[in-house]
Amino acid sequence: MKVIQKVLLIVMLISTENIFAIELSKEDVDQIHKDISGMYTAFESGDISLFLKSTHSSIYELVGGKANYESMTVSAIASLMEQGIVFHEATLGKPKRLYLAGDNEVCFVPRVSIMEIQGQKMKSTGFMIAIKKKDSSHWKYLDGSGLRKDQGLLWKLLPELSRDVELPANYIEML
Repeated sequence: MKVIQKVLLIVMLISTENIFAIELSKEDVDQIHKDISGMYTAFESGDISLFLKSTHSSIYELVGGKANYESMTVSAIASLMEQGIVFHEATLGKPKRLYLAGDNEVCFVPRVSIMEIQGQKMKSTGFMIAIKKKDSSHWKYLDGSGLRKDQGLLWKLLPELSRDVELPANYIEML
């Protein structure tokens, strides 16, 4: 009987792995903030090369491949620049916990930005998704704003991610 209890305990611990909060190291948080800040600084000036380089590959299948993703991103930034977008400020929050998704570690980084398009100011409250392989120190990213209309996309991008994740706020408001 004791063997069965031990086996059940082990199975229970393995199956609840995503429930326990896993703390990110200060180094990981600092690196994530540095990466995201750099990506958006370049993006806001019209340079999307770092943004493309830092994008997690899970998005490619969803949009028809890497080349299609890059083309869509180039078109989107060109459209924003044509509309006269002006970025005023942005702040990054601290990821609350690290989630396991198969061989990946995933966290959600809150981001609030103030921007203006054609004289209309708006506040975007959203998040970035930071992803890395468990045995790596190199993070890749996805912008969470695409989940505003369909949170189910998250599990298409990261199918092994637990369904109990706590997503940060994700909305736009006019100022």
